[in-house]
Amino acid sequence: MANYKKVKKTAYICGPIRELDTLTRKQVMRFYQRIADVFKEVTGLDAFVPHKRFDPENYVDTPKEIDRVERYQVCNRTSLLIVAAVAPSWGGGIEVEMANQNNVPVVILCEREKLKNRKLSRLLMGNHAIEKIIEYDTEDEAVHKLKEWLGFLDFT
Repeated sequence: MANYKKVKKTAYICGPIRELDTLTRKQVMRFYQRIADVFKEVTGLDAFVPHKRFDPENYVDTPKEIDRVERYQVCNRTSLLIVAAVAPSWGGGIEVEMANQNNVPVVILCEREKLKNRKLSRLLMGNHAIEKIIEYDTEDEAVHKLKEWLGFLDFT
């Protein structure tokens, strides 16, 4: 039997990329990076940020390759799925269900106004993997609340 290096599981940041216009995509990717930065600050671990590997502007992976890599990442190397519900995403629901099937808890970051106006899918919010929904008005508030919530978790 081969010796495999033990890999600590990490967070997977989930949110739309392809569905966004160029300006919004840049803003959203900065938000994803802020989420990854706060995760690293609290846990010491690097989060998986999909756009660093699969941004459609920079990478030409086939859909099957993207599914293979992201499915492996969520199902085998993830201890927390962080959903940034900044816009509708065809991939996000799939990633949440992959997390659910593999007992990976999910936290959703969603603007308070979207929740108030029922703009987040009830099917998504009803998924059994959802541990927490963090409501926010600004990205700063979202990052602050996420940091506070992460402080209560054990990533050892």
